[in-house]
Order: sequence, then C-alpha cells, then structure tokens
Amino acid sequence: MKKKIAVLFLVFSTVFISCDQDFNTIGADLVGDEHFDFDTHEVGLKAYSIRTNEVQTNNLPINPIGIYKNPFFGETKANFVTQLSLASPQPKFGTSVQVEKVTLYVPYFSSVKTVNSDGSKEYALDSIFGTDNESKIKLSVYENGYFLNSFDSNTDFQTNQRYHTDGSSNNGAIDFDNLKRGNDGSGNSVQNGTRLNDSPNLAENDQFFFNKEEIVIYKTKFNTTTLVQEYVDANDVVLADQNNVSLRIVKERLSPGIYLTLNKEFFKKKILDASASSLFNNNNFRQYFKGLFFKTEQVVGEEGAMAMLNFNNAKLNLFYSSVDVGAIAGTAATSKTLVMTLGTNVGGNSVSLQDYSYSGAYDTGLTASATNPTFGSDSNLFLKGGKGSVVYMDVFGDADVLGKDGLPYTNPSTGLPGNGVPDELDVLRLKGWLINDAYLEFYIDQTAMGGANQVEAERLYLFDATNQRALIDYSFDTSNNSNPKRNKLSFGGIIKRDAITKKGIKYKIRITQHINNLINSSNVNVNKNVKLGLCITESITLTSNFYYKTPVSFPFGPNIPYFPVSSIMSQEGVVLHGTNPASPADADKKLKLTIHYTKPN
Repeated sequence: MKKKIAVLFLVFSTVFISCDQDFNTIGADLVGDEHFDFDTHEVGLKAYSIRTNEVQTNNLPINPIGIYKNPFFGETKANFVTQLSLASPQPKFGTSVQVEKVTLYVPYFSSVKTVNSDGSKEYALDSIFGTDNESKIKLSVYENGYFLNSFDSNTDFQTNQRYHTDGSSNNGAIDFDNLKRGNDGSGNSVQNGTRLNDSPNLAENDQFFFNKEEIVIYKTKFNTTTLVQEYVDANDVVLADQNNVSLRIVKERLSPGIYLTLNKEFFKKKILDASASSLFNNNNFRQYFKGLFFKTEQVVGEEGAMAMLNFNNAKLNLFYSSVDVGAIAGTAATSKTLVMTLGTNVGGNSVSLQDYSYSGAYDTGLTASATNPTFGSDSNLFLKGGKGSVVYMDVFGDADVLGKDGLPYTNPSTGLPGNGVPDELDVLRLKGWLINDAYLEFYIDQTAMGGANQVEAERLYLFDATNQRALIDYSFDTSNNSNPKRNKLSFGGIIKRDAITKKGIKYKIRITQHINNLINSSNVNVNKNVKLGLCITESITLTSNFYYKTPVSFPFGPNIPYFPVSSIMSQEGVVLHGTNPASPADADKKLKLTIHYTKPN
C-alpha cells in the first residue's frame, strides 16, 4: 500500500513540475543517496471562526426545505420561493376546457436498493437531515406575490440582483410570507388566501414527511360529469371497485419525492383562463404568475426534518381536457398536459429563505472567537453551512521582523520592521528543502459537539480566501469517483470515521503544491502567502462564490465580500479542535500544518 501511495505521489509531482519550472519536488533521484535527509516540520498558524450572518441564496443549485434541529448548532427553518417557466409558451387550450388535475413533483436525492419482481423499487434517500427522517412538518404551497428580478434596478440593471437568507435584496427587506397569495375559496388569487396543496390527504400538507417509498401513478380516466379521475383497467373500462388497489393498472413509477395535488379551480382561473399575452413567452408569464412559495412549519410533538432538493428537476403538470380549435362539431374532448418547470430553468429565479436560531453553545463559541485577545489561538473552530460560519487561517503566523535573508530588517519606506512576509516563511525559504508532502489535519471535538444524535459534516473545502478561488492542489487533482461527492480524493477533506462507533475523527486536506510554491517558487504570482478559508461543502466540484450580505472584516487586512456557494447550500456542521485545545489531553489534536521534506546534508 505504501508503495502505491509513493508512486501516485511521484506521478502527481511530475505532472505539476511540467507546468512550473521554478522548483523541483521529485525525490526519485534521491533514493539511496546518503547526501539527503528526510524529516518533518510543523508550521505555526492562526485560525479563527467567523459568523457569516445573512448570505446570498438566490439561484442555488440545491436548496433546503423543511425544519432541521441540529443538536449543537441550533434550528433552521427553510422555505423556498421559485419562479415557474412554461415548457411550451403560447399554448392553445381549445374549447370546453376542464381541469382534470394539477400535480407538483420534486424528486429527492435517492438510490435504488432493491428491484422487485413486479417492477417496483425500494429506495434509500440521500441528503435528508434530522433525528427521524420521517418526522412530520406542515408544508404549504402558495402563489408567490413578489416578482423576482434577475438584475438590480439600483444599478440600472447592470448587475445581478442578490437575495439573501432573510428575504432581503439589494433594494431592501421583502416579506415573502406576508405577500404570498392563495385561493379565495372560488379559485381566485388573493393575498394571504388558502394554500394550493389543499388535498384531504394530510400527508400532502399538515402531516407531510419525506417518504422513501416510490410514487405509483395509476391509469385513470377523467369523468366529465362528476369531474373526478376514475381508475380504469387495461381497456380503459372504469373499475367497478374503485378502492381495490390490486385491480389498478400502473401507468408510471416515480422515484421518491414531494408529490402534491394542487387546487384545480385556482389553476384553471390563473392559467387556463389567462390572456394570450400573459402566456406569450416566459418573461410575460413570470410577470403575470410570479411563481410558488413553499412554507414549512412545526407540527406539535414532531421534531421535523429537512431535505436538500434540486428544484430544477421539478415539474408542475396541469392536466386538462378540451376540444381542439377548429374541430368539427361533436368532436369529443381529449386529455392534454401543460408542463411548467421550477427553479432556474429557462432563465427563472429562486430564493432559499432560511430562518436560523443559533444555539447558546454555538453563539457563545463564535462570540468568544471574535473577542479572543490572542487572535487566532482559539481552542475550538466552528463550521456550519447555510447561514452559519466559516474558518479563516493565516499560515506561518504574523511575526514579521526579519528580511528575506533571515536577519532583522526595517522597511525603508515605512520605517517599520519586517518585509511583509512571515518570519517563519523567510527562514524556510533559505533552507533549500524539497517538499514531499504537506497537509492540514482538522480533528473533530466530539466532547464539544456532544449528543448521541450529533451528525458531523461529511466534507470540508479549503480555498484561497485572499483571491477567493481554489488552491492549486484542488485544481491538479483530477481523481473521480462513482459518487461525485467523493471526487478529489487526493486533495481530501472527507471525514474519517471510527470503524466501530462511526463517529468522526478528523479531516485531512493535502496542500503540497501550494506550500511548495510558497517556499521554493520565485514566481511572485504563485508564492504569495494567501489567507486560507475552510468551509462545509455540499458539492466538492462547485467552487464559485456567493456574497455575504455584509462583508466579513478582520482586525487587519481587507474585507472579504464573498465565500464558496457550496457552503451556503449545505446545512451540516462540525466543531473542530483549534490551534490551542482546551484540554492538555487533546494537545495532539491541535490544528497543524505538517510538512514532510527532504533536505541536503
């Protein structure tokens, strides 16, 4: 196994060296050469937790919905606002139009466990958070009452509009909940009307839960007299016993997801009775029908649960029957479907609304980090996705009284000591070391997190926070996995768990080439000692950034206006040991950067 790791490292190093001739990390020629020694060095660093406060959440690739009570971090209630798009604008509905049914389907992340002989499947759900994944919540769907802009009117529509976790935009606060619209009882849209998912099946509203069962759609025929769907046999003959499930014909099987029936009268008046100009294109349509508002509420006696969803895979289907325009007299009505998509499809917009209540321990920990008189020497570091917290690190510390020759130095321009480079880095640059490996290890503080039900974040992402981009080690790691959440294995950041208890132990992130650049490269474009950032990640392949509502400020250095969107998407968290563990027994778990190097004798 050790030989395999060595070979992989040498291959990785060779590829990198071909792109930068300023340094050389190959150690193959050193094997058996007594003029070189192999050793390890631990680098000093400062690390501190920063509260994100409200963050940008419009048009996220993945959005939370539900209620999640994290044993350490607190409670999040996640609502969602989305525009709709017509799959085919300018629809022609015909005459004698009747709505058969309206359904909304949002698939969960899931995998097939078993395929049964009758074709049915058993599933396992992914990205569901909570002590009991099937705990009930109240789910209500309304018409959105506020138009979501793509561009900011304050800048003459020259910049993108930003919406945040609290519902605010660049232009001020928005009360999405109070502006929501619903049914007035006769199908008309009114502000604060009744919800649209008003099915008598309580699993679709007041007793909603994230059901892992597949969704079975049976073959039916619309009765134009009674205006209800009736189950039919393979020959379209209405079943005499409508309650006998064994006689029904399976028309379609869907993977688990939110599957709701919506109010037919509302959608007939809102969509089928709309003017042609309102449905002419999606720009007109979204101005006319501003989308949907998903609201979640606590059910008495239930803790609740939360799911991460890709609403771009969702569909709202309006099934109706009508006679085609121009058909001869006496032509029977036929069934048709108007399809509407959610999320960012066809230029649509969405916003994740997150109402977060910090726990006492978490709030106290973040406050202590911000007020620590020995800045960057915290005993604990706190990471949480969404409206949570990130960690920033200054590698090599901030002592600076030496020059590049390792001797005391005074800047002639400022009269101040130091050359703008940490002293430890100045010294290491003089040693001529060949860097074989360099990595950060973040140990989980299980005592601080506490609780048998505590779930640690699965993966962390380390990035260049000065330039707000991926590190070179991330970029050069092209490893893939059948599970995309486990891509970039060499770069790392995946939790290591105890084989027996399954509790998390640590995260390891490799930054060999980044450190090699800092110490050995003469290229000023790559050897700058940047601030590092650490966050939770929902998707390791996503490195783009979203904005803090208020830029993060530090006791020194420029403010940071944004951070990785992959952290905003996540709702996981973890407590780590910092650079100064509270207990002497945890001294070996302190945050450290370890360098394995080769030096000439």
